[in-house]
Amino acid sequence: MLELPRLVDQVDAMGEEIARRRTAYAKLIANARDALHRFDEVNDDLIAKIERAKSQDSSWRGARPLGDRLDARIIPDAAAENVSLIAVDGSQIYPDRHGPALYYLINTGVIVLRQGTGEAPIVATRPQLFFREEDIYNDDLELLNSQAINDQRELEEMRELAHWAAEERKHWGGDLDRLILALTDGPLLTWTREEQRGEDRARGRARMQAYLRALADIQATGAIPVGYVARPRSANVLRLLHVAQLSLAEIDKAAVRASRYQALTDAALFADLRPNERSALFTSTAQANEADFRAAGQEIAFFYLNVARHEHEPRIARVDIPVWAAKQKTLVDRVHRALYEDAEGSGYPYVLIRAHELALVTYQERREFESMLNIEVMRRTSEPLSPSIKEELKSYF
Repeated sequence: MLELPRLVDQVDAMGEEIARRRTAYAKLIANARDALHRFDEVNDDLIAKIERAKSQDSSWRGARPLGDRLDARIIPDAAAENVSLIAVDGSQIYPDRHGPALYYLINTGVIVLRQGTGEAPIVATRPQLFFREEDIYNDDLELLNSQAINDQRELEEMRELAHWAAEERKHWGGDLDRLILALTDGPLLTWTREEQRGEDRARGRARMQAYLRALADIQATGAIPVGYVARPRSANVLRLLHVAQLSLAEIDKAAVRASRYQALTDAALFADLRPNERSALFTSTAQANEADFRAAGQEIAFFYLNVARHEHEPRIARVDIPVWAAKQKTLVDRVHRALYEDAEGSGYPYVLIRAHELALVTYQERREFESMLNIEVMRRTSEPLSPSIKEELKSYF
């Protein structure tokens, strides 16, 4: 039971703290925007500072500019076109030690929207059940944690995108003029966990390689993988701007990590983008991006896009695309326009909304699944499954 009256003083203090932060953050963002314009030109001095920061702190996740200006602002002049939008999203049921059985489930939802054809969208789901001991336990015989399940879900989403991209290109008879976007709800970049060891680390590396193969499979179809982050929390560009304001001699590990823009995000920095305007292109200096992804020819670039229709309510999204696509300016313009058009109305791509609806596993659906499982177990053993006492008691509240 939450006794709200007992929180009055704490809520008052929290409100005061939020107001203080907003004032302080507004000044920092103004400083960052000034730096963005002062260091607008990408030159040898800026590149040297980036290299120095990375050499001093290999875990530094800053940004590398792909163009010749940091402060570029682009509204595409590409003509509107009909494209094929493939979107995938996933949901999961995590292993529950208090549940009737140990398992986890990943459900992926996919929608294919063929603009200009008048056809109803194609929708599909793919539920996968993991229940064997080697599926649900790690190398230390511990139950898989939520992050491990999320990693597997990311892989299954990318595999689905690769499958449907191939099917969509086949539908168009291999015609490469038809733009196909393969969208996922979230960043394209994934990585292995440094804390993993032994067989767990080996499995993490295997998952990474499978993920990269799926990206390569999408590339082979001529489709463009796109990661769409609706409320980005990353700060790669702000970290770059912090380093840009240091002298080369000042850049050491401590200085790199002590960013003057702590707690701020790139979304706040680019909140002044006009509707339908995007930022310059960057890549992340994350180790996975500069090692695994680059080695596989799948290094990830990103830009920020304001998908809003009105000046006073910016909706800043981060858009991830592979560098091989980002290097084609006209292609970036086409991706930009397609996303902006599909987000009309809600400020979020329609196909991703539908993919989420398809993937979502509700509480009632979980109960029905576990009831179905219980019937099957009773048929084979005559003994029903049962949750823990703690789980049973929850049903009374």
